[in-house]
Amino acid sequence: MKKQDIKQFTEIMMAVADNYPGTSFTCNGLKLRFTALKEFSIDQVEDAAVKLIQTHRYNTIPTTADIINAMDCRQANVDHQAEVEAGKVIEALHFYGAGGTPVFKDPATKHLMSHRWKWYSWASRVQESELKWWARDFVRAYKAHAGESVFFFPAGSTLGPLAQQAIGKM
Repeated sequence: MKKQDIKQFTEIMMAVADNYPGTSFTCNGLKLRFTALKEFSIDQVEDAAVKLIQTHRYNTIPTTADIINAMDCRQANVDHQAEVEAGKVIEALHFYGAGGTPVFKDPATKHLMSHRWKWYSWASRVQESELKWWARDFVRAYKAHAGESVFFFPAGSTLGPLAQQAIGKM
């Protein structure tokens, strides 16, 4: 999301809060949610919010993590890519063995296979029976490596006291 999305973001969060009586937001709470979700588009956030209020699995307002999980496109993509890259490394092992030097295009794979598992050392000692366990470790490491990525309310906002309070704190 971008700075210009803050009004729409606040409106979405207020609409979600309407579905959970007694829920209120603080300026700091909204700022933190916005910061945590800024890597997503406003459309993704809105779609996730709609999905969450349609399913109504929660007795309290969904957390920011619940919103991210409702989007689950990012995590699914990273999980899938990690599995694909593990397969590429195993393929390279079968093709090159310890004597060759494969070139990995994916930056995370390249990093992991040159820093965490140095190719020659790893390829010369890994056993076929251990590859499924290694692949699990690789996926975890890949996801951890892949995870490494000014809030304001516009003047004259019609969002009432909450927006005005946020403007005053900046």
